[in-house]
Amino acid sequence: MDLSYFQGQKGFMRDLRTLPRLMGSSLDLFLASMGINTLALALPIILMQVYDRIVPTQATNTLLWLVIGFFCALVLESVLRLCRSTVTNWMSARFEHDLAHSCVERWLNCYLEDFEQDGAGVHLDRLRAVNTLRTFYAGQAFQLMLDLPFALLFLAVVGFLSGWPVVAYLVFMAAVFFFIISFIRKYYSTNRLRQKKLSDRRFNFLVEALGGIHTIKAVTLEESMLRRHERLEAEAAKSDYDVIFIGNLPVSLGNMFSQMILFGVLFVGGSLAIGGYMTLGSLAACTLLSGRFFQPFRSLATFWVRHADIRIAQEQIKSIADLREESDLSFQCLPDEIEGGIRAEGLSFHYDENSPLIVNELDLTVAPREMVCLNTQGNRGTTTLLNLLYGMLPPTDGRVFIGNLDLAEICHNDYKGRMEFIPQQGTLFNGTIFDNLTLFNPAHRDAALDAAALLQLEEVLSDLPLGYETRVGNRLYEFLSTGVIQRICLARALTIRPRIMLLDRANDAMDTDSDDLFLWLLKKLKGNCTIVMATANPLILAMADSIYQIVDGKLMKMEAEQCF
Repeated sequence: MDLSYFQGQKGFMRDLRTLPRLMGSSLDLFLASMGINTLALALPIILMQVYDRIVPTQATNTLLWLVIGFFCALVLESVLRLCRSTVTNWMSARFEHDLAHSCVERWLNCYLEDFEQDGAGVHLDRLRAVNTLRTFYAGQAFQLMLDLPFALLFLAVVGFLSGWPVVAYLVFMAAVFFFIISFIRKYYSTNRLRQKKLSDRRFNFLVEALGGIHTIKAVTLEESMLRRHERLEAEAAKSDYDVIFIGNLPVSLGNMFSQMILFGVLFVGGSLAIGGYMTLGSLAACTLLSGRFFQPFRSLATFWVRHADIRIAQEQIKSIADLREESDLSFQCLPDEIEGGIRAEGLSFHYDENSPLIVNELDLTVAPREMVCLNTQGNRGTTTLLNLLYGMLPPTDGRVFIGNLDLAEICHNDYKGRMEFIPQQGTLFNGTIFDNLTLFNPAHRDAALDAAALLQLEEVLSDLPLGYETRVGNRLYEFLSTGVIQRICLARALTIRPRIMLLDRANDAMDTDSDDLFLWLLKKLKGNCTIVMATANPLILAMADSIYQIVDGKLMKMEAEQCF
């Protein structure tokens, strides 16, 4: 689904107009609605015939056939309603799937700096807006849009049977109803926005408190945090009450106006019947048709008032749509085989216009299978440079080439394992250790076991009862040392035999045994793949073919002796 729709101008009428376009072909649903609303005329017509013709003439056989015909119409109407409901439910599920998939796709394809401006909890809260939008775009609102035009059909039939006085009364009451609803909508929108702000404050407080629960207990802030939460809950409860009360007013007013319309039609129509301008059967039919005429307007009023919920949900999806994409998903991927050369030309970067350039017109050439180290001792910008080379950050100016391919013209969603980035602190996904080694792809089993053996993970994991099948993720891997976690991440990166490895102080958090193993691994990898590593470790710097440090945003080459 194209998220750009949520970046455009918004409004209730615009949303209604775009429902058919978002839902795809709606011809079948329109035909079903036409059949349902046409069959709804059966009862008023039969009632009119009973009062005007059958009862005066005592035509029992005709009454029997009318009853049979009415039940046939009722069954057909029920079948059409069931079919329409089935189709709209399927469209609703498809809409939710497409929109949720597009949102997650945008998260995975956006720039890391944009994503990290908000916490994970905020992003998940935005995704909940999909359910609200599904209810509007593919739920009852869509059926309402299909039924609304047929209100004019019922009004026309009423006019045909009774003349303009009853029609004028129905139009007048509908206009008064919507005039009152317009004021309710204004108050509902104001209170709904206030409720959303209070809900966000409460949600952010809970995320902050639960995320820092260890600190809260360490400094005995439990009572203070509880009082703060109590105040937030009190404000939120008052706001929830106001929103619920105002939100239910359209339903209550709709019921009241339905009764007023019923008795009004009886009074106006009854006066006409007394004067001989309409029959008793026509009066009974108009009474039923007036209810069918007003029903879609009651639903429209409810959705019009609650459109503030849709506006809030649209803004949440817009926040996701506004995330900048790393690359066009239609771009080519990295070839299956690359030599491993890296070239940066005139590379510049700053996080915003008011901050200084971290990288300033930097040039770098890394030959295939060369090992280059970026000295982090007393330098800043090495992590940024690695993120630029990997494509996680967009350069302010300049270009990065992998071989002869411009990184800006490559799809970043799948490097096919040809280029891997190892951060200072690795992360394990929710699953087993083996799932993490294979990236949930059983086809990589043998290669993953070879990489694990290379990093001597078998000896470490043999102490665990389930070995490779031990579940990790969601903070369940805190029993593993940082060195072992980093070894698992390295084995995961080596599973698909990368041609380029970017390492950002990958061994800084390792224990002595893991660090020794890492140094041994680097010696094995050197000359077999391209390595660019940010480090201050003198033993690793001594292994490098070239050493650079970042000075005023530019690379300055240095000798290994200068680092010690």
